[in-house]
Formats: sequence, structure tokens, C-alpha cells
Amino acid sequence: MKTLLIIFAKHPQIGKVKRRLGRDVGMEASLWIYNKILQHTAKISFHTKLDTVVFKNKKSSKLESIFKHVKKFEIQKGKNLGEKMEAAFLWAFDQKYENVILIGTDLWTLNQDTLLEAKKALENTDIVIGPCYDGGYYLIGMKNLNKEIFKDIPWSKKEVFRKTLSKAKDNSIYCLDIKNDIDNKKSLKAHTSLHAQYKNTFI
Repeated sequence: MKTLLIIFAKHPQIGKVKRRLGRDVGMEASLWIYNKILQHTAKISFHTKLDTVVFKNKKSSKLESIFKHVKKFEIQKGKNLGEKMEAAFLWAFDQKYENVILIGTDLWTLNQDTLLEAKKALENTDIVIGPCYDGGYYLIGMKNLNKEIFKDIPWSKKEVFRKTLSKAKDNSIYCLDIKNDIDNKKSLKAHTSLHAQYKNTFI
């Protein structure tokens, strides 16, 4: 089956990315961490050999220099995260992809096996989702567009995953392993290798 990986990424600009983390460790450090995760995400997506498209929040030559392997860059469209994700899925299905997987750039523990597991799951399941410990999710994949899972969701709140599942109750769902994204100092400390690099650079 023809599968597309979509990566949502923000232009790495100080004070505009990882702001919650920046309030804990400083905006310069949070930008440095964000760049590290961007590079990690690019490396992992490259090794999957999946067709990949990056949806940027704005024009960014920096993102293009990091994600050199991707097929295309698009600009996110929509007023909120739900609208932006829905538009990205709609674009992908219009390109005749049969299965579409979307991730962000918050996951230092992202690995090739997780993405390939999501791809395989969509062969027999309507929706695949990767939950986060904070109540959100780090991955969403579909074989047919279900617009409802993006509507009336309290984005950035702990109810995101639960409410998304409730809106997908008529679909078959495959849940990936729960993971810990990085959005504050506590979650940064949970990622020992990245936290050690941060300490060596900024402390």
C-alpha cells in the first residue's frame, strides 16, 4: 500500500518553539533542544524509506536544510492544530496515498520501528495512534479521512487522547506504545541522553 509520512514542523526561531520548556530552561536552550529533535526526526524518517512530506508553519530554509530527503514541503493551513492536521490529511489523500501517518517534532524517543509499526497497523486497521503520557498523542494515522477526530478537541490539554478516541469509536483503532514528549524540564530530564547534552552545553 502507498503510505505517506507527514511531519509537522515549526521554523526553529528563538521564543517561537518549545516555549513551555523555554520558561524552565531558557529560550536559547529550548531552541537548541528543538533543533536537536528536528535533526533526530529527520534522521529517523530518512531511515524508514517512507515517502515523506514536511508541513511547515512558515517558509523556512532552515527546515529545508535539515529535511533534505523529503519529497516536498508544504505550508500548514488552518486556524488551529485540528484544522491544520485535517487539511494535511486531505492533501495527502488527494495525492492518492492509501495510508497516511502524521507526526510532530516533539519526540526524542521516536524510532524507525515505531513508524514502521504504524505503517503495518494501517494494513488492517482504520486508525493508528500513539499516546503520550501528558494526555496527548505523538502520532496519528488513517487509511480514510475521519474529520471528526480533529473537531472540538482541547488541544494542549490532557483530554486530547481520550476525546480523540471517543470521536473514533466507529473505527477500528490500533494503539502504539505510550511515549513521553518533551515540553518541560521534567520531561527533558526523563530523556537522559538529551538532558546530558543539554547540561554539558548550558550548565
